[in-house]
Amino acid sequence: MIFAIAGVNSLTSRKAAAASNHHDGAETCRPGWGTRFLSWCVQCSERSRQRQALAELDDHHLKDIGKTRPEAMAEAAKPFWK
Repeated sequence: MIFAIAGVNSLTSRKAAAASNHHDGAETCRPGWGTRFLSWCVQCSERSRQRQALAELDDHHLKDIGKTRPEAMAEAAKPFWK
């Protein structure tokens, strides 16, 4: 009877280890296309917002960050996806 209980515990622990390994793999899976698309949209929106803010800076602030007015306007003119 002791051997049967030990066998059940051994089997249970192997199943738990296999489930744990399978669960760890699920966490490292690549996100779905919807999640990646939403992330891309957020990045494009943020990039567009930052470029608009750069275009609105006055010459004094542009000088502080080491940019000229033509450089700032060229950056602001880029499409949102670049």
